[in-house]
Amino acid sequence: MERGKLLEAARQAETSPGVYLMRGDRGQVLYVGKAKNLRNRLQSYFKGDAHEIPRIELLVQQVLRFDVMLTETEAEALILECTLIKKHKPKFNVRLKDDKSFPYIRVASDQDFPRLEWTRRVRRDGSRYFGPFPSAFAAKQVLKLLNDTFKLRDCSDNTFRHRSRPCILHQMNRCSAPCVGLIDRDRYAQDLREAMAVLEGGGDELLAGLEKGMSEAAEREEFEEAARIRDQIRSVKLVTETQSVVSAGAGRNRDVVGLARQGDRAHVALLQIRAGRLLAVRHYDLQNADASLPDAELLAEFLAQHHLGQAAQAEAPVADAAEGVDVDPTRVGAPPPREILVPSPVEEPDQLERALGAQVRVPEGEEETHLSAVARSHAQVALESSRSREGGHGIEALEQVQEKLHLQRLPQRIECYDISNIHGEDSVASRVVFIDGAPDKNLYRRYKIRTVEGPNDFAMMKEVLSRRFSRTEEDLPDLVVVDGGKGQLAQAVAILEELEVQGVAAVGLAKARTESDFTSSEVNSSQERIFIPGRKNPVGLHPHQAAYKLLTHVRDEAHRFALAYHRLLRGKRRAGGQD
Repeated sequence: MERGKLLEAARQAETSPGVYLMRGDRGQVLYVGKAKNLRNRLQSYFKGDAHEIPRIELLVQQVLRFDVMLTETEAEALILECTLIKKHKPKFNVRLKDDKSFPYIRVASDQDFPRLEWTRRVRRDGSRYFGPFPSAFAAKQVLKLLNDTFKLRDCSDNTFRHRSRPCILHQMNRCSAPCVGLIDRDRYAQDLREAMAVLEGGGDELLAGLEKGMSEAAEREEFEEAARIRDQIRSVKLVTETQSVVSAGAGRNRDVVGLARQGDRAHVALLQIRAGRLLAVRHYDLQNADASLPDAELLAEFLAQHHLGQAAQAEAPVADAAEGVDVDPTRVGAPPPREILVPSPVEEPDQLERALGAQVRVPEGEEETHLSAVARSHAQVALESSRSREGGHGIEALEQVQEKLHLQRLPQRIECYDISNIHGEDSVASRVVFIDGAPDKNLYRRYKIRTVEGPNDFAMMKEVLSRRFSRTEEDLPDLVVVDGGKGQLAQAVAILEELEVQGVAAVGLAKARTESDFTSSEVNSSQERIFIPGRKNPVGLHPHQAAYKLLTHVRDEAHRFALAYHRLLRGKRRAGGQD
């Protein structure tokens, strides 16, 4: 619909509070918003020329219609907005990705000589858990440092039971060798208690020794060693500072929010303090956190979605976890907070406070400022870790792909398919999905070919695409990438047309090929070639361009995932196993 017609429709809206849903060309929900006055808010989208904020202008360009839902109060609108965001997962809303994969350090309680080990699973098994740490790097650094300092064992239980002589770590004076009885149980328990005291926040002596070592290394101009010790200090401080929030938050039920941003990436760390005790540190990646979005709006979106969602979960009965099963230590027995400390003022704080039933304010005084700094440290380390872990390419790459491939809309969801087989045997396929330029491994799928015998890649691709696009509950991709040139692309387009899949763009990505002749001693390789429907020659992209890096990453990831599955099935067949 033209912007003028949308503006006319907005002028007919009610002036009461409510929620609006912006819809795209397939009826999909693009954005959910709330307003005190629906008519005024909707008109603001479609009045005048292009919006200064790219995110809003991109949204308006894709809107074909909108729906409205009236509420009695602004607080009701806020609650309804959060419910609809959770239901529809709109592209343009900030969405929380609760990351429960952060590591902990575990100390087993059922062993004579327990070891410190890092894990991503918290279980009700009687062990003690410290964490979570904002990155595996930080956890492993602290773990190694404690093992070396207090000479604790780090070998597996099986190795420990069957060792007959000390290992090389004992010879290096980094292990007390309890495996062969060179230290008794009481003395080892004392060393373990001292290591656990550091994890509980008592690492002053250890930090002092590290800082002295860093200074001495710098004086000797051993800068790599100094940098290594600096990273250790940062990791230990993160542990000790986190434990110190217990005294700073004495006697109160409060949540402390730390926010870190870098371009279009944002991460929140949430310290949950109940009755003065640090219950947990929770981590959230904020998806669709456009760089143009102010902190005030971003924080308000987070607080509404997180705390209203937690309130809804708290109303539902939670069964007691059985012995040994995984649990979420951040939820069990956690009452709602009475106050929430945020790093900067939020948008519409009064409305938030009425809906959440908690005071929302910025820190005051030295102790609360310390709490906020600890939360932000966690968020910053986690953001840096997740950025390197996820390998995201960012909005610039998506916009460049849209421009170079002449796509009608931004390819926020890219899917790539790859077939893997040897002469038609053990035929499999893979699907990888990139959301906003980063791989989302929760959406990866692998397919065992069921209906095709022999080497027929076209029939295999048809089976895979048929199985994928018959699942109407899944969001459609903005772009499908197939591994291959014009022939493979033409096949994919024909299959999509036969399946009546509308509004999904497709491109083919052909690997580089060798270029040489009989008279030349040099052998050159062509660039990766990208084909689009209706165009004879490939699109020219250079290896240094963001679009090229994103598309080849997508294709290589699909190839890796398919090949891994093919090898797995082939290995099972050769071993005589069952699929």
